[in-house]
Amino acid sequence: MKRLCTLLALLLLGCPSSEGDDDDSAPGYPDVELYDFEEAAPWYECPGDFPDEAVVVQAFDREDQSFGDPNLRTIEAPVTFPEGDWAQVGLRLELECPESGRCDHWDRAGSVQLVLDPDAEERESVELLRFITPYRVEMCNYIDITPLAGLLTGSRAVTSWIDTWVGPGHAQGEGWRTSVDFVFYPGPPAGAQVVSVWPLRNITSGETGDGQSPETQVEPESHAIPADATRVLAHVTTTGHSFGNSWNCAEFCRMQHDVILDGQRSSWFGWRDDCDANPVQPQYGTWEHPRNGWCPGAPSVGGLLDVTDLVTPGEEVEVDFEVLLGDGTEYVNTDPVDLLPYTYVALRLYAYPD
Repeated sequence: MKRLCTLLALLLLGCPSSEGDDDDSAPGYPDVELYDFEEAAPWYECPGDFPDEAVVVQAFDREDQSFGDPNLRTIEAPVTFPEGDWAQVGLRLELECPESGRCDHWDRAGSVQLVLDPDAEERESVELLRFITPYRVEMCNYIDITPLAGLLTGSRAVTSWIDTWVGPGHAQGEGWRTSVDFVFYPGPPAGAQVVSVWPLRNITSGETGDGQSPETQVEPESHAIPADATRVLAHVTTTGHSFGNSWNCAEFCRMQHDVILDGQRSSWFGWRDDCDANPVQPQYGTWEHPRNGWCPGAPSVGGLLDVTDLVTPGEEVEVDFEVLLGDGTEYVNTDPVDLLPYTYVALRLYAYPD
């Protein structure tokens, strides 16, 4: 069976030719067709089903997320991942309305994260998915997390955070019911060695005072590049929030996000001008308007930057980050409102050997 290429496979290797298809069905691996995430972009709607050969692991099954007592803005579940080799791993997120049928009225930022060491005093996490909830309706998305396959082993924990401020009895909705599943496709391992820089951090933009500008909020960090790396990608995910400030930033203005490695810059923009094409419609509110890195009712998968030439395998690289206006100039917020413009940023490096 001819296997389908993922977007990441296209970036790294290109599609395998039909002559090489038989090599993918090596002894010990079932003949399973991989999911075509490239075809599903940019909305990544959920498929109807998965191949019989795939292994499905559930983290959350219609778990309530809401604000109140108890506070369920963040929920957590222990997960035991299967042993094996995985040619592809997908993550399925479904948000349903609570039992009352009254979904949160507003578009809220959300993040699904993997906790690598749930029993540690200082826990290390990696973001698996960034998303924004729709206005008052349900959504279901299925995204490619194959590069992280090597981390999905043994006993871990998974968290889901939604920045909601409503709960049972609230006039503007009662929150969400969240389901998260992992889908493992057996085959030759396709994961990367992952260097997690930030699982999720908040950077305020437009302030120029000491310690307030984006470049002074971020302290450069040194990270080791695996010695056997021949290709290194930076995966940067950004969503800008707040409006009414100068240029209507950071939600409704174009911004540039620079990953800086040993002083050399690689830029990600992420502006979405296609929100009106979102299949999660009709929604309420301003869901059709273009936005900085996101659309209501959609995942924000970020971008992959090829930084192979900016790093040296086997050595450390200094990682820095900066947020600028879309034309590359400094953003100065001369007309601030109460909620200053800010960006949620996740950053990690993927190192691939030969």
